[in-house]
Amino acid sequence: MDVIFRSVVGKLWMTIIALFALVLTIFSLLLVQSFDSFYSNRQTKNLQELAEGLSTGLAASTDKRGALEMASTFSLVHHTGMLVLNDQGQVIGKSEGTGLPNIPVEQLLKDQSLHLADALAGKHPAPQRIYLQVASNNPNDHMSSVQMLAVAVPLEESPGKQGAVVMYQAIEDFDDTVNEVRFLIFVVGVIAFVATTVFAFFLSSRITIPLRQMKETAHRIAEGDFHAEVPIKTADETGELAASFNTMASKLNQLVDALSKEKEQLASVLRSMVDGVVMIDANGKVAVTNPPAERFLRDWEYEHQDEPVPLFTFYQQVVQTGQEVIEDIPVQGRIWALVMVPLNDREQIRGAVAVLRDITQERKLDKMRNDFVANVSHELRTPLSMLQGYSEAIVDDIATSPEEHKELAQIIYDESVRMTKLVNELLSLARMEAGHVELFQEVLELRPYMERIHRKFTGLARERGITLLLEVTTTHTDVNIDPDRMEQVLTNLIDNALRHTPSGGSVTIRARGDKTLLIEVSDTGSGIPQEDLPFVFERFYKADKARTRGRVGGTGLGLAIARNIVEAHGGTIGVQSKLGEGTTFTIALALQAKNK
Repeated sequence: MDVIFRSVVGKLWMTIIALFALVLTIFSLLLVQSFDSFYSNRQTKNLQELAEGLSTGLAASTDKRGALEMASTFSLVHHTGMLVLNDQGQVIGKSEGTGLPNIPVEQLLKDQSLHLADALAGKHPAPQRIYLQVASNNPNDHMSSVQMLAVAVPLEESPGKQGAVVMYQAIEDFDDTVNEVRFLIFVVGVIAFVATTVFAFFLSSRITIPLRQMKETAHRIAEGDFHAEVPIKTADETGELAASFNTMASKLNQLVDALSKEKEQLASVLRSMVDGVVMIDANGKVAVTNPPAERFLRDWEYEHQDEPVPLFTFYQQVVQTGQEVIEDIPVQGRIWALVMVPLNDREQIRGAVAVLRDITQERKLDKMRNDFVANVSHELRTPLSMLQGYSEAIVDDIATSPEEHKELAQIIYDESVRMTKLVNELLSLARMEAGHVELFQEVLELRPYMERIHRKFTGLARERGITLLLEVTTTHTDVNIDPDRMEQVLTNLIDNALRHTPSGGSVTIRARGDKTLLIEVSDTGSGIPQEDLPFVFERFYKADKARTRGRVGGTGLGLAIARNIVEAHGGTIGVQSKLGEGTTFTIALALQAKNK
């Protein structure tokens, strides 16, 4: 029921019914009032004229008795009761018969509204409405009230004597007429109510059908069907509204398409960005991210499970100051540079945009550059100092004998050779890291190649009391490599193994594998600490911090050069070691040659 009254049909129906009820009520009141005035005035005038006429006739008649009988008969014809009073106010005549109201005469004469005293005094008062209590014919019923219209007029009985004629009428006929009119108005009202209801529902249905269609179309648009249209069936205001609605839906469809394309373009740009982008809304929640930013958030959550992301702390700082924030955030061994700027909406800040850039490689390159300068300076300082010192000894004639001169000259020569080797290796490493690695690959037999390298170090191993072994277990006999470059790698690995293996130890050279050729150089030497293993292939990195190179020691670039040569062959090099138990370097190469 509430739904009906809240609908357009119910509201229109209630409005029409209320308007009709108001008009019908006003019309009924005016009609009843008109009838009341009309009948009341007419009946009062007729009763006044009748009373005046009878009084004049009685006064002029010589036969008083006959005149009273005639007046009584006349009053009966007009359904009017009559009382004739003498100058003492006593009833000397009255009309009797059927059809006359049975009223208490004494009660009527005593009623002050009749103005009987004025009539006995010769005045002519107007008829008045009088309410009398009349006993019912049924003794079990109570007294009932009867409304009468009564008038008293003077009657001249004889000169000097003034009587009165009292005439009265029941006004039931008027009430019956009013009740009939009221019943007629009620019947008309019921018929009009039914007709108005039918008309209101018909009219409202004609109006609300397009509105319901607009409502259904609006729901379809809200669900994403922006091509929905309202059918236009009329050319009135409803049709114009439907046309405007369709135009609005078309414009909305175009706007949504434009926004969707713009959103897709923005999403594509964000996905293709190398830097991470995070947008934080006015509530401090992450609204937009791209894959690099998601990786940053995931790494932070993995590393700091109980700590909030620092972006929200920086966001509060941006909101409070309105200025951009620049910070570096370390996460999972990587360094992210953060730049957060506020998003301004007129004079208010409605969020912030944070750009995250992974600067680990840049910082690593800076560190490598600084370390390179420091290491080169360190490596060159020692031979230069020795060259300067021994040269001064020769210049200042500190060495007097030819043997001392020869010894100092030999030291100067060795250090110059070491400096030359260092510079050459630096140049070679720089070219390799720049991608300029020249390889002269050829197919050669694996076992003779490995045996030649083994024989190269057999004498040195024997001098140091170290057992040097060779194991070739691979089923492939040929390999496609640059023999000089690969020999340079193996020479460096075997030389390192011999220098770090004590007397009585062993160094083993292995070649194994089926699909991938694995060349291993293992020793039983001092080993490498676990914390140093990830950095052994860095330039100038020293696993043994207390070790100092001898006069013919390495330059600290051998493993870095070895890694570049192996990677230029399309292979990989790795290391496994345990402190005090030995070290194993493994070279993995894809076999490209055919079997013989």
